Amino acid sequence: MADATLREEIEKIDAKFVSLFNKQDAVGIAELYSVDSKIMPNGMDVQKGRNGVAKVYQNMFDAGGATIKVTIDEVGPLDANIGMAYEFCHFLIYKSDDSVLFDGKYVVLWKKVEGQWYIYNDIINFNK
Repeated sequence: MADATLREEIEKIDAKFVSLFNKQDAVGIAELYSVDSKIMPNGMDVQKGRNGVAKVYQNMFDAGGATIKVTIDEVGPLDANIGMAYEFCHFLIYKSDDSVLFDGKYVVLWKKVEGQWYIYNDIINFNK
């Protein structure tokens, strides 16, 4: 798979993520993660599986997160034979008054399962 095609596939999933985030749909976001995923948010223990992912995003919504803007910095393959890829991004999470709640970055490891890309590991860090 060409890197451009991989990036396009990841961009489509990221757009779905943004849409779900902006609807404050933590369960919908969790469905973008593999069943065996791990999410490592800033200031929290590692959360496992889709229930853990939903918990992390619900915490962001409960803290006042209303919308998100994601900028992809880099996407690339790790191992085409086993369907692994990586993504580096930065993001801004806004409150309902459009002020910035969180400014941060993340690293995602993607895993292809039955022809579909899922977030496998997600490491999130906040700058603010």
